[in-house]
Amino acid sequence: EETVCWCSSVSRGTILEAIRQGAVTIDDIRRMTGACTIGGCKEFSPRGRCCSKEIMALLADMIPDKGD
Repeated sequence: EETVCWCSSVSRGTILEAIRQGAVTIDDIRRMTGACTIGGCKEFSPRGRCCSKEIMALLADMIPDKGD
């Protein structure tokens, strides 16, 4: 299972499950999974960046009409 949030050790599957359970914002994801709450992904991630952009992309993919 691919890790998305390295500082909180939250997987892509966990984030997708939160979206299936009703998460529609990054704040929902934070509250439901703990992702993007510690603030060390830029240092811990092998990608060298914060996880918030990846989480936002997952939200956009799963909720395509969210911005309409």
